[in-house]
Amino acid sequence: MTGSELAPELRGTLKALTKEQMERVSRHLVACAMLTESEPERALEHAKWAARFGARVASVRELYGALLYEAGDYRGAMREMRAAMRMSGNVDLLPIVADCERGLGRPEKAFDIAQSEEAAKLTNAETIELMMVVAGAYADLGDLDTAIATLEIPALRSKVDGKWQFRLWLAYADLLEAAGRADEAKKWVTLAADADVNEETDAYARLGRAPRPREAAIERTEEEIGVFDVEANFEEAEREAAKIEALNAQQSSDLEKATERAEPPASPETPSSALTPDPSDADSPSEEE
Repeated sequence: MTGSELAPELRGTLKALTKEQMERVSRHLVACAMLTESEPERALEHAKWAARFGARVASVRELYGALLYEAGDYRGAMREMRAAMRMSGNVDLLPIVADCERGLGRPEKAFDIAQSEEAAKLTNAETIELMMVVAGAYADLGDLDTAIATLEIPALRSKVDGKWQFRLWLAYADLLEAAGRADEAKKWVTLAADADVNEETDAYARLGRAPRPREAAIERTEEEIGVFDVEANFEEAEREAAKIEALNAQQSSDLEKATERAEPPASPETPSSALTPDPSDADSPSEEE
């Protein structure tokens, strides 16, 4: 594994790094991608190393944050997402940041994010994601009626940017289920399962349906198999490199001292606003408390 296996668009975001840093980050990202489904904990470790060597690259911080989010480390995920947004100047990660606030037991802060100025810059699809988080925050506070009403928007029964919003349907179904409206909830899950032909959601599984037939799995190449064979030595080499790097940094410091039917497409209402970055968050990843 050389790191050249990394997708060109992602590798292109690493150009600000030195050649050595780019190679290290690329190798870790490739290993991360290969392990995400089978060994998520090891994938997360590779993402952490990638974020260490590529701490000033927004795409790397975002990827690390996404894996922390999936692992339920909401504090760490929020730190990485905020850092990625500061570096890129984009606000597309606001829905995840808001959901992290919910995960940390602070649903009210999700409302603040939805009412902030940055949230007004979100696309229609991103706004819907944020509205789902806001609805979840109302549910967290026990206000199911307001939670349900929050998602009863035009996008619930019409396409947004040319696409049906399967996740919106399932979020709406979850709230209906929580409110004791199971029959209505099942209709929305069924709608999502029927429309989600690529199975981007778990709607099919919720109904107990067998997965749709898929293309035959592609056999692993010798190069891919080699990744697993040499990975232990690779990780040990990285640890040694990190120790040397830390020693050099210390020496330097010492020397310097210092729906049910589609209606005509309609755009969803955009809630006014977004996150005000926490000045206490550092741009470089650190160990969570």
